[in-house]
Amino acid sequence: MQFDYSVCKLCGGGGNSIQYRLRMADVVVCQHCGFHYSTYLDDEYEQASAHSTLSHLDPKTIQYIEEKLQSNPERFERHIQLVEKYLQPPARMMDVGFGGALFLTNMLQKGYDCWGIELDHQYLLYAKEKLQLQHVFEQPIQDAFWNQYTSTMQAVVLWDVLEHVNQPIDFILANARLLAPGGYLFIDTPCRDAFYHRSGAGLAQLTGGRLKGFLHDLYSSHRFGHKQILSKADMQLLCSKAGLELVQIQLMHELSFPYVFYLKKILKNPFLVKAALPLVRLFFRLFPIKNKMLVVAKKPV
Repeated sequence: MQFDYSVCKLCGGGGNSIQYRLRMADVVVCQHCGFHYSTYLDDEYEQASAHSTLSHLDPKTIQYIEEKLQSNPERFERHIQLVEKYLQPPARMMDVGFGGALFLTNMLQKGYDCWGIELDHQYLLYAKEKLQLQHVFEQPIQDAFWNQYTSTMQAVVLWDVLEHVNQPIDFILANARLLAPGGYLFIDTPCRDAFYHRSGAGLAQLTGGRLKGFLHDLYSSHRFGHKQILSKADMQLLCSKAGLELVQIQLMHELSFPYVFYLKKILKNPFLVKAALPLVRLFFRLFPIKNKMLVVAKKPV
């Protein structure tokens, strides 16, 4: 979808232009607030999948979800512990963009009243048909359908979601409307203040834009790709505009998939992957490079 990308999606300042032309995206940097965002928007109502063009739940997609999207239980255990710190069952929560639904099913087993939204059609089918989950929907959070649920949730969780949405402010406002007074918004998202983004931006500056390092991997104009990467200052402004109180914000090291997933993509050869895996694990144990931020915000009572 086309939009006027010269107008910042966060602060509304105009006159902005493309600063980074990457392999899979063109990225604008706001000259007013510094927000970084791509020139691409999704059609949120398009019945499509990022993984497959098929409209039904095929074996390949089931395998992908169970081997990849659910393959990092340690990550979701961290999310579970964070939510349990603030809320106890049977609190009602909404998981927006639940993907393989591992967090959702774990919280259901713990006695929470769990609801979910997933725009990727095949992930939604997996939750409905394979996992037999109730209260899972395909309507975007901004849809009028959700007006009937205003102020009904004690929590909304956004695990690796905010970087994918079209309009961050509208999105967070819609999530905040679902929260009951005193309810919590939990966010896990890549951070622009962290190593991967900073090193890419620094390399681009040093080479006059010829080399951009990890920036190529941080943004994508494919469906459900990364449309923006927020800084801590961006997050503070976003929460303020949504009328939310920032409770916690911290940088951390977290990969969405296990190390072997990335090594297979980079090295291709299974023998090289097997040889490199112990070294990679050791490296990140010694140097847990921070790449994401974990955020907790609260709706005032």
